[in-house]
Amino acid sequence: MSYTALYRKWRPLVFEDVVEQEHVVRTIKNTVRSGRIGHAYLFCGTRGTGKTTMAKIFARAINCLNTKEGDPCNECEICRGILSDSILDVVEIDAASNNSVDNIREIRDEVVYAPSQARYKVYIIDEVHMLSAGAFNALLKTLEEPPAHVVFILATTDPHKLPATILSRCQRFDFRKITPGSISGRVKAIASASGIGLDDDASMLIARLADGALRDALSVLDQCISAGNKNITHQDVLDAIGIVSDDFISEIVEYIKDTNVEGLVSGVEKLSSNGRDILRFASDLVMYFRNLLLCKITRNPSDIIDVSRQYLENMMRQSEAFTKERIIAIIKELSAFESQLKYALNQRVFLEVMLISISAGSFGESKDNRALADRLTDLENAIRNGAGAVQVRRPDAAAPQLPATRILDSVPPIPESSSAPNPFAAPVAAVTAVTGGSKSEKKTSDYQPLEIWPEVMKELKASGRMMLATYLTSARAVRGDEATVFIVFPSGAGSIKSVIAKPEQVEVLMNVVGSKLGRPIRIKFIDEEELDEMTPAQLPEKNQEQESALLKNAREIAGKLNVHLDIIDE
Repeated sequence: MSYTALYRKWRPLVFEDVVEQEHVVRTIKNTVRSGRIGHAYLFCGTRGTGKTTMAKIFARAINCLNTKEGDPCNECEICRGILSDSILDVVEIDAASNNSVDNIREIRDEVVYAPSQARYKVYIIDEVHMLSAGAFNALLKTLEEPPAHVVFILATTDPHKLPATILSRCQRFDFRKITPGSISGRVKAIASASGIGLDDDASMLIARLADGALRDALSVLDQCISAGNKNITHQDVLDAIGIVSDDFISEIVEYIKDTNVEGLVSGVEKLSSNGRDILRFASDLVMYFRNLLLCKITRNPSDIIDVSRQYLENMMRQSEAFTKERIIAIIKELSAFESQLKYALNQRVFLEVMLISISAGSFGESKDNRALADRLTDLENAIRNGAGAVQVRRPDAAAPQLPATRILDSVPPIPESSSAPNPFAAPVAAVTAVTGGSKSEKKTSDYQPLEIWPEVMKELKASGRMMLATYLTSARAVRGDEATVFIVFPSGAGSIKSVIAKPEQVEVLMNVVGSKLGRPIRIKFIDEEELDEMTPAQLPEKNQEQESALLKNAREIAGKLNVHLDIIDE
């Protein structure tokens, strides 16, 4: 005899066996006991909550020869015939594959005939929302005035897709999602009856994975039993379904909190090498941040979050490192990425970009905080490049700003032979004194940054190269010779550098940088350590812009006349 799946083998045969649908069971049993049988019923609810099971029990109950308090006896000739599908008076139709007008016309032509053996002719139409508009119209008249011996039971997961004319002619019953506790208890009972041991942690994990659908839980249990283990543990369930543990997700959140890009990339590598479901991991990560948010805003998160005390304490600790606004922003960002992840050609790379983006991004921060961070970045870059004057970004968007390539020179030149002090010497000396004048910082001052780098990043984002732009967020660009640009990565970013160093990524970056500079260039990826170890001879001299003869003459005349001269490059 062929094997029967657990959800079919353990399908309830009486109303009392249906899990957590007491509000429906009570009404249906009273209907059977009182004999007030309607002509059309509509069972709605999510998958695996017992809609079709209830319809089959109801079909046997109203035709049973020896009902017991509204339940079918399952022993009489009619009940056994319906269970074995040998009685043709109970017809089950899948509307997903029989949704045309002709299929409904066949039903309309058959209902006029009296049942052959049973008391009622019952039509169970599953997934009724899949019927076409023409099929609904064909069903409408029959549903409105059916013969007295016909009962329609419609089942659907999307009742809002049914026409109002159909809904108004049916008695509607809404099936609820089954709670994890009830699913866990039912799964443990079935496993015990099957001679299989099931740990409490494993049963609760199966219940959480089922998401309110008992059929899904039994399918997971069936898959775990197929592995051949006589005692199913928590890890067995994780391996069977291909999902990660809460410990792994907690570790990823720690990396996000600490902006540990290396850890995030290695975590995705571990996830991929172990064959885990990347899409399911993204969904679990969204749920984990949802739990962090509840830990942040509720007084008793244990009443809402169904995890062990150990995991709950860890979540409480992690939630302290995030603001409420940032958690909400991360959840929104992850949800948007999750919908795009389904259609990504390379889900692993897309997941890496997603995690790096939410780790390094400023989600949930106020505009003033971002403006302050931008101004601090400008100051740091100016000090690093040895600039004497800093043009700080202004948070007011309406304030006029000069383009990055425009030069404002309001200071007359100082002759080399002049003994006048350089007004910029003091600030630079002060910076050297504060920083300690380390060797690496002195070398860094010899490197000329690539001025057009912000424009390159904008161009990459505008052209849809978000992955490449995200990976380059932590890098900076410096000038090599006339044909070379160095992309400098911080320490410990070797894995990111190896991803970007792929030929297709290098070609895109060379084209964008070359178009901005107006000449073909080469791209070379190096670390900060490599840059510090390079001797000045290996680096190009700083490119000094050649002043035109007219500009030189203007400076000389202004100097002789002791006149202040403002020269603006338009």
